[in-house]
Amino acid sequence: MAKVIYIDPIKSVSGKLAKKHCVVYNVRQAVTNNEDMIRNPNYTSYRDPNKKIKLTANQRQWNQRFGEICSATRIRLMSPEYINTDRAEFAKQTKYKTLWAFVFNKIKNEE
Repeated sequence: MAKVIYIDPIKSVSGKLAKKHCVVYNVRQAVTNNEDMIRNPNYTSYRDPNKKIKLTANQRQWNQRFGEICSATRIRLMSPEYINTDRAEFAKQTKYKTLWAFVFNKIKNEE
């Protein structure tokens, strides 16, 4: 995929610019460990209105599980009983750059 580097005078554009355009300009707001994405959160995507993506049973199952893991992560990060132990374990490791990613993977591997 080609890299697009956006420059001023337009800081960011999100969404379609016209009804008939198939290129959508997006700004990534999700937490990520990828340094290129942190430096340049803008990206483009192509939406073909004629193509409908059909998910397989495994993909639907993973989407459901991903949502459950995200909810459990959010709850655990706000829970006072786990926060101190999670922060201490996060400080000891070097694999994950964010506390969110550490707790997410911890919950993912527990189940």
